[in-house]
Amino acid sequence: MGLEIQAVSRLGQSVAMRAATEWLAVHTDERTASLTELAAAELTKPTQRAKLDTLIQHIGHQVTEQLESALERFPDNEIASSLQAVEEAMSSVDLSDTALLTDDADPEALAQRIRHSLPRSDSSRCYEVALDQSCRYLVQIIRQLPSFQPRALAEVLSRATAQAALLDEVLARLPRTSLYAPQGTDTDEEFRDEYLRHLATNLDFLELLGLSGKEKSRLPLSVAYLSLTVSGHARQEDQRRNWFSDAEHRAVASVRVESALVDRTLVLGDAGSGKTTLLDWLAVTAARSGFTGELQRWNGLVPLPVRLRAYADGPLPERPEELITGWLTGIMPAGWALRVLRAGRGLLLVDGVDEVPPEKRHKVHRWLRTFLNTFPSTQVVVTARPAAADREWLSELDFRTVELEQMRPSDVKVFLQRWHEAAGAPDEVHRRLSNQLAGRQHLRALASSPLLCAMLCALNLSRVSELPHTRMELYAAALTMLLDLRDAERGLARMLTTSDKTVLLGDLAWRLTLGDRSQLPTARVREHIARKVCSMPNVHDDPDTITTHLLERSGVIREPVPGRVDFVHRTFQEYLAGAEAMHDGQVETLVAHAHQDSWAETIVLACGHGQRTQVNELLTEVLDRADREPVNSRKLRLLAATCLETARDLDATVYDRVNRMIEEQLVPPRDLEEAASLAMVGQRILRYLPQDLTRLPDKVAKATVRAARLIGSPEAISQLTLYAQDPRGGVQRELQEAWVHFEPRRFAEEVLAHAPLIKGSISVASVRLLPHLTALQHLRTVDLALPEHEVHQDLSFAQAVTGLRFLGVPVAGEVSLSQLSTCRLSMLALNGADRYLNLEQLPLGLLNLALFQRAQWDDLNFLRRLDLFRLDLSQVAANCDLSVLSGMTRLDTFSCRGWTDYRALSSLAHVATLQIDSPRAPVNLGDLPELPEIDTLIVRSGAQIDLRGLAGKTLRLELRRRQRHVGRDELGPGVTINWVD
Repeated sequence: MGLEIQAVSRLGQSVAMRAATEWLAVHTDERTASLTELAAAELTKPTQRAKLDTLIQHIGHQVTEQLESALERFPDNEIASSLQAVEEAMSSVDLSDTALLTDDADPEALAQRIRHSLPRSDSSRCYEVALDQSCRYLVQIIRQLPSFQPRALAEVLSRATAQAALLDEVLARLPRTSLYAPQGTDTDEEFRDEYLRHLATNLDFLELLGLSGKEKSRLPLSVAYLSLTVSGHARQEDQRRNWFSDAEHRAVASVRVESALVDRTLVLGDAGSGKTTLLDWLAVTAARSGFTGELQRWNGLVPLPVRLRAYADGPLPERPEELITGWLTGIMPAGWALRVLRAGRGLLLVDGVDEVPPEKRHKVHRWLRTFLNTFPSTQVVVTARPAAADREWLSELDFRTVELEQMRPSDVKVFLQRWHEAAGAPDEVHRRLSNQLAGRQHLRALASSPLLCAMLCALNLSRVSELPHTRMELYAAALTMLLDLRDAERGLARMLTTSDKTVLLGDLAWRLTLGDRSQLPTARVREHIARKVCSMPNVHDDPDTITTHLLERSGVIREPVPGRVDFVHRTFQEYLAGAEAMHDGQVETLVAHAHQDSWAETIVLACGHGQRTQVNELLTEVLDRADREPVNSRKLRLLAATCLETARDLDATVYDRVNRMIEEQLVPPRDLEEAASLAMVGQRILRYLPQDLTRLPDKVAKATVRAARLIGSPEAISQLTLYAQDPRGGVQRELQEAWVHFEPRRFAEEVLAHAPLIKGSISVASVRLLPHLTALQHLRTVDLALPEHEVHQDLSFAQAVTGLRFLGVPVAGEVSLSQLSTCRLSMLALNGADRYLNLEQLPLGLLNLALFQRAQWDDLNFLRRLDLFRLDLSQVAANCDLSVLSGMTRLDTFSCRGWTDYRALSSLAHVATLQIDSPRAPVNLGDLPELPEIDTLIVRSGAQIDLRGLAGKTLRLELRRRQRHVGRDELGPGVTINWVD
């Protein structure tokens, strides 16, 4: 934020002058004399007077520096008027010894005296803070300046240097108390360090499912973290920021999740997809300032994890300090969390919207809206299951939504290696599972998420028999292993049989589900178990002992925090609740809750536990509800279709009804949102998708391809092959986006080999796809746009790409551009290098060029060879000659990132569109030179934008709503604002 520096400096010097005057005025009648008159009476030599001036100026600078820190949060126009009022008040107040003694030399009492003697009806918060701080500095200065006898001032001034150093130390230690720091900020950094150490220590672990009890193995999360991919649509802002914003040339592939995170991100993912692990990794990495790449901007932020399951039964945190939990609350400085958030240094990590009852989720939405309205600069990541929050759930709050995708074969390979290394498993165990996955397709389908993959690893480690074929078999085997086999292998005494444990845990799971909860107080759990044990004739142990045993040895429930119990993963709760519901004949209850997303997985798994009559009744009633309730019809029909995955036995009439419903009412999907929901039915949906897209409208055809792509199984390749000849752009883009999700060679040879592409062009988003381009028979041009996580230093791979037209690559280190000299590129974007070398070898045919490096540009002569239409550059050095830009007559668009001096832009004689990207620093548009040709100005700043310099101009201005804007009301009718978010 900018400050009215002159006003602050003037007040600082005024405080210093007033303190010096009181210091010299040793007699009451001297208090009417000026400082000059007082000094003249004591000092006869010019050098002595110069020393006095130097001391006073130094004190004034010290006070100014302290005031800047205290006032930086206020807008400049408020600072100027408030500080003038404080200066007038300070000059008129009585600071005689008698007056100060009356105030006990207390700056707070002095400030109160000024308020009473000079009341103001229009005082602002800025005035109050400035007055309080000025009184503190004034009293401290008077206290610290040494007393002296008349005509001994010259001797005191001879020690002026030491005196100034002493004041430096005193003022630096002076607590900057305010409304937001009532006890000062002296211990803020010390507590911050302790808080970050606490997070880094307590969240940096990954429990290995299946290794239960005291022997449970933990792997450091910072080592074990596996980056997964996400899909999602960029906001309009992100599309515009991308210099190749033409949709035809934009990369459409998935990216690693860390590369997709922006200031506000909603991450959707199914059960076990790694949502909580992602947030824990973000918290640990932020606590250690260990981010690289684009997330480097998050280093220095303070992570604030919020587990929504802990608030399912109570209110959400209302005050910033409630975001800090545990023993740290006892040592946290008052107002610390508020100061962190007001300074824009918070990283809010909100986990598990789906773990809040549906009827309370609007409260989460309202809480986030209130929070972000209060602290708009906070970075936020929220997670949820897709059924609990759709892509638009937080769009009103400017969230980007991304969806965690299934693990790719390469991800599974890495996961297996890390899991077995952490478990200390023999190599042959690892090889056995890898071989089974390679040879058995159903196992590859099961290993699609971190949770399911971990279950397979644990089962493979614990036995040598055949691994499960279905999810139901996998969950059953995993529970048996956790509840019984691990203890049996270790020779531990058995307190309960596996069936007894299952009964108790199923009862607990059903109670949680009925209450739409994921946690219960430990005391309530003990009560439920005691009540249930009374109906179990073969269980004789004490209920408290049983509860302790289940918490310590079952590996299924736990105490995440003292006094609260939950299931180690919600999937186990849903599986056991479904079993209990069918055992207890609760079909009617399941049907009544079938429209609630929090019950969907429980109902699907209940079908796997039910008898034929129960499942017939359940599906029939769900479909009847769908026919009666249009508002819930699609959700209920999707649920019925999904239940076919687990149902073991159905009457033919019920099965036929579900089939007809899918064919007539669910397929084909009408839009991309329906495609995503249809894919949740699973691989089964492929058999219902049309074999030919010809008769489908463009939107429906595109959605159908998306649904097949989202299934992601090898069978989906066969389905996509049927669509590959459709020439429509939407279909071809969906096929191109799908490529990175499948085995590259097979997809290229079977799907894309004879595809018409888009005018013979394809967009590629990974270097690993490049070797397979030769299979594409209609390929003429290639656009290669790599995601932010795929960083390169050597660009030689580009030389082998025939028809490469467009190249966008994140790079690192010193990068030579000589390898691009033979490429016939028209567009090039490179970002992240320390410095670029051999710039004179850039391809001559370039039209658009974006080069961002860490070093400042000190020579732009390489641009003289090029005839550019658009140019994007990082910061130039102060002595860099920009006159080369004047000769670029075709240059229409210029973008500068991280520039602090805009005067050099005067060379942009022909530019019509100017974009200013200043991620951290404020932007004052009054610093722009006169640029008569500019008709569009795009400004992106992470701080404040001063618009007053545009008063009276005529142009189109593009801004983000969440930025701070000063002077918007001073813009004339010639300025048209386009809000991009």
